[in-house]
Amino acid sequence: MPFDWFDGLDLLADFLTLDSSKKSGKNAKTKYSKKSKYTTELWSGSFLVIASILYFIVFKNPLPELHFTQTLLICALIGFVISFVVFFALYHLQLFYFKSLPKLLLFSISFILLMISTVLVVYFKFINSI
Repeated sequence: MPFDWFDGLDLLADFLTLDSSKKSGKNAKTKYSKKSKYTTELWSGSFLVIASILYFIVFKNPLPELHFTQTLLICALIGFVISFVVFFALYHLQLFYFKSLPKLLLFSISFILLMISTVLVVYFKFINSI
């Protein structure tokens, strides 16, 4: 029987991965049972509170008229890119898993809003003041 390349690649992938899901079910259950039930909601809520404070800091004074919409769009794009890089890193570290779609959306949207507000604060308060 000739050597099947896909079986060889599968064997190599099984050897190289350090997948924790192949551990015993008892260890996996104890790992997840120690976590708080509302961890995602707590992180998302704190992200939203911090983002709202940062948005208040940016928008409490009138912003400059010169290229206002272009500046906001570029800051929003930079915030999206930063958040997607963080999501990609969390996914590869196997920390980006959610039990339901609403939890995923709540966490993702709140983190994206936090990154956009952070970029806006950095631009309008620190870079624009120079």
